[in-house]
Amino acid sequence: MEEYPWEAPPFEMKAFDDMSKKEAKQFFDWYVSQIPERIKVLEEVTEGYVTLDFTKESLIDLFSWFLDFVTIRELTEEEIGSLLEEFRQYPDHVYQDEKKTLLANPVDLEQIDYAVAMDIAIYYGETIIKNYPQVKWTYFTKPKSYVYLNEPILSYEETEFPYERNPRSLMRILAHRIKDKEATEMSLYDTFLMDEKDILGIFDDPED
Repeated sequence: MEEYPWEAPPFEMKAFDDMSKKEAKQFFDWYVSQIPERIKVLEEVTEGYVTLDFTKESLIDLFSWFLDFVTIRELTEEEIGSLLEEFRQYPDHVYQDEKKTLLANPVDLEQIDYAVAMDIAIYYGETIIKNYPQVKWTYFTKPKSYVYLNEPILSYEETEFPYERNPRSLMRILAHRIKDKEATEMSLYDTFLMDEKDILGIFDDPED
């Protein structure tokens, strides 16, 4: 597949940290409105291999399909140089760590893989909500130091420790694990099980 039917926002997109409250609401409303269409696209691109019925077990088939779908490619010297230049904005110890990691495994996924991953993020969020309707899509505009400032996330606060999950961030993390060949077909499902415990307020005893 050379192209993926991705829908860009019909307004100027900014970095989330730079959004005003009005812009954050505009993006959130647009994002949530796109959910049914994005899941429909995901159904089409998986071509019947996966039944997207919002069960937690469907996450196994979906991520297994994704592992077969993605292409891991070697970065060009130009791309490596560009990434190293980006890393220079960080403190030197961070730069050195990022440089070491990059040069040890200079690979990336194709852009289309990241586009599909963002739709899987939406499906993951909807699977959580279908199983636990007390969880909602939301966003936070403060404090300014909040790690997911202005981004759509899942949230449920009626537990001892409020549940929050950014599905887009989750898929970016799993993309890194795929590049490092550390992801399995169970990776997304296992995350659901962890989230399930957080939502229900079930916490493992550290002494067990």
